[in-house]
Amino acid sequence: MVPCRQYKIAIVQLQTSCQLKDNLVKIEKFIRAAAQEGAKLIAFPEVMNIIDSHMPSYSESDGGETFRLLSRLAKTLGVYIHGGSWSETIPASKKHYNTSYLFDDKGIVVGKYRKIHTFDITDPSGQIYRESDTVTSGQEVVVVETPLGKLGFAICYDLRFPELHRLLALKGAEIIFNPSDFNLMTGKDHWEVLLRARAIENGVYMIAADQYGQNAKMLAYGNSLVVNPWGTVIARAGDGEQILYADIDLDGLAEIRNRMQTLENRQSEVYRLSENAQNVARNTDGK
Repeated sequence: MVPCRQYKIAIVQLQTSCQLKDNLVKIEKFIRAAAQEGAKLIAFPEVMNIIDSHMPSYSESDGGETFRLLSRLAKTLGVYIHGGSWSETIPASKKHYNTSYLFDDKGIVVGKYRKIHTFDITDPSGQIYRESDTVTSGQEVVVVETPLGKLGFAICYDLRFPELHRLLALKGAEIIFNPSDFNLMTGKDHWEVLLRARAIENGVYMIAADQYGQNAKMLAYGNSLVVNPWGTVIARAGDGEQILYADIDLDGLAEIRNRMQTLENRQSEVYRLSENAQNVARNTDGK
């Protein structure tokens, strides 16, 4: 693919069920429709291929059924596909990774990210979530350079950790994917605020495909968004499954970063001194 500074992206909002085959048929239809509309890059939500109340009842190794489908379609249609996430098998383990894959227009995996921050919270209704019971945390911050820009990876709960997004920006990310299965209780108050904050702080596009509606685990918030580097929501999904389109402008991103130089104006040495002082205090308290 020839490098593109301006192009169309498609974000697919799904209501994933516990039926893998049905979900994959639906995913293929959405990919073909988005490619027909001229999207160069197609992004999906977290747990895009199956949601089961007893995760991980299904997981895949690289080369599994979901993997093969996205690879084939990316190559056939000549598009990049960000495969939101699905459960990646860990040999000899009852746990799995929550993993994103990026396929290029030749069907080759050019990016792979394992979710770092597991969703271990109690929501306002008292519902307890312990993703760490079934998911092993990843250990790598991932940015890949492509003809469509420098792409950074995060997944769902990662959104709440500004440190990760700052590291992605410092590694060059211009666009950060945040595929999610955000629940309604937290989504209505936090989803848009966090996405806009991460975009503004780092001068990046935030691409946030979300699950929608009742699934086997919870009621998902939907409201998939694209936020530009100025923090403006430039595309928002309504109710139901749908494809959301937005225009990416990397020259516009560069202009915003030139005007608002937050990455260049950081005072890293001061931050390090403060962190060292806190470490000394903690060590002293522990004596």
